[in-house]
Amino acid sequence: MNPELHLTIQYAADCEAQLPRGKVQSWVQHAIDGVAKVYSEADQDLPYQQLELTVRFADTDEVQALNKQYRHKDAPTNVLTFEYGIDENSVISADIIVCCAVLEHEALEQEKPFLHHAAHLTIHGVLHALGYDHIDPDDAEDMEELETEILQLMNIPNPYLTK
Repeated sequence: MNPELHLTIQYAADCEAQLPRGKVQSWVQHAIDGVAKVYSEADQDLPYQQLELTVRFADTDEVQALNKQYRHKDAPTNVLTFEYGIDENSVISADIIVCCAVLEHEALEQEKPFLHHAAHLTIHGVLHALGYDHIDPDDAEDMEELETEILQLMNIPNPYLTK
C-alpha cells in the first residue's frame, strides 16, 4: 500500500512558470512510487504510512544562508533536504529546497533540458527525505541507480552519464 502524501509546493523565487505544480507533484509521486517498489521487491513494508513534504523553490540568498547555517558551506547549492524522521504515527516529514538559479545554471552547464534537471533534483531531494543518502559509496550507487530508474520511467535519460 502506498503512503498517503500531503505535499506543499512553495515558490519563493520567480520560477513557478517554468516549474508548474502538476509537474513537481508528478516528480514527487514518481520518487515515492520508486521507493515503494524497492520495499515491495524486498518483500518489506514501508516504515511510514504518510508523507508530509514541502518542496520549496528558493532564490540563491535563501539557499546560501541555509547551506551556511546547516552545512557550514557558504555558497548556494542545488538542493537541500531537511528530513525530520518518522513520528509515532508513522508519518515522515521533510522540507526539500531547490535553488532555481543553481538549477538553471547547472542545466545549461551540463547541457541538460531544464525540466529534466529539475525532475532529477526534486527526486534526489525526495529520496533524501525517504532515508537515502550518498555518503557511503555503496549507498551513493544505490541512490543513483534508483534515481536513474525513476527518471527513465519518465523518459528522462540517466543524469549521471556525461556527454
